[in-house]
Amino acid sequence: MFLQKLAQGGMITIDYYNKGALKTLKGSVYCLNLKEQLLSLKDEKQVMHSIRLSGIKQIH
Repeated sequence: MFLQKLAQGGMITIDYYNKGALKTLKGSVYCLNLKEQLLSLKDEKQVMHSIRLSGIKQIH
């Protein structure tokens, strides 16, 4: 699965929907929880963000 390969890499940028708004986040993958369908990222300031996999529009 491509998401598991992302967890091994460095910094990524994700475009995702949150409450109907399109947002962009740059960070490194901290945790990938397939059971709960969540991707956790640490941004450049070491702040944790959780994103639902269904809300992801694009990963670069």
